[in-house]
Amino acid sequence: MQNTDKSLKRKVNFLMYYAVISTSIFLVFILSSFVGRDKNLTADELTVKRITVVGEDNIPRMVLSNETRQHSGRMEGKDIPKRDRPAGIIFFTNRGDECGGIVAATTTKDGSVNHGMSFTMDNYHDDQVIQLLNDETYENGKAEVSRGLMFNEYPVGSNLMDRMAKTKELEKIADPKERDAKIGELWNKEGAKRRMFIGRNVNADAGVFLYDAKGKPKMKIYVDKAGNPKIEVRDSSGQYKNIIPQ
Repeated sequence: MQNTDKSLKRKVNFLMYYAVISTSIFLVFILSSFVGRDKNLTADELTVKRITVVGEDNIPRMVLSNETRQHSGRMEGKDIPKRDRPAGIIFFTNRGDECGGIVAATTTKDGSVNHGMSFTMDNYHDDQVIQLLNDETYENGKAEVSRGLMFNEYPVGSNLMDRMAKTKELEKIADPKERDAKIGELWNKEGAKRRMFIGRNVNADAGVFLYDAKGKPKMKIYVDKAGNPKIEVRDSSGQYKNIIPQ
């Protein structure tokens, strides 16, 4: 009886060792098959919450994500602190700097619904300078709609990360009026200036709207909500004059 127990124990131990060794060998074989060579995946359908495409340096080139996991942005080798961003695609240059994106979102607040989609291209080391936008807001049966193509300009040498750092410091000012004034001065000096809008504005005017280097509106070539064609220029006093004979 004692010999039988010993024999059974040896068999159990053997089976246990065999299972451990064979499993380890199998895992090593599987893992080694993914090392040192490119991997290709073919599938009919993928359901994911985020996809990050990286370069050979493992720095992002494109991120497709839902709003919860969206990339916060990256510039000059540094990730921008976590912030709310819509679902969509964020593009990065070969150096890893964010350079534009396609995003969409619908939000509701205090009975107002905003729906929008945007395709942007960014200035070197700064924010968007070209934007194709559809922006719709609905409240109490009324609509405010703007859709079109916008062109902005930043001062030569502008830098998003520097401006964000300066803004963060100014936000520490206790007095709200002083704080807002200082931030306004910063953005007036280093922020974007609108140069052109082509599309339909919130007044339902459809046309081309031109601005000077300071972002001040100067000329409008459009058809108004009532269907009247107009070409308007803005004089030094800020008044518009329609140059189409009435």
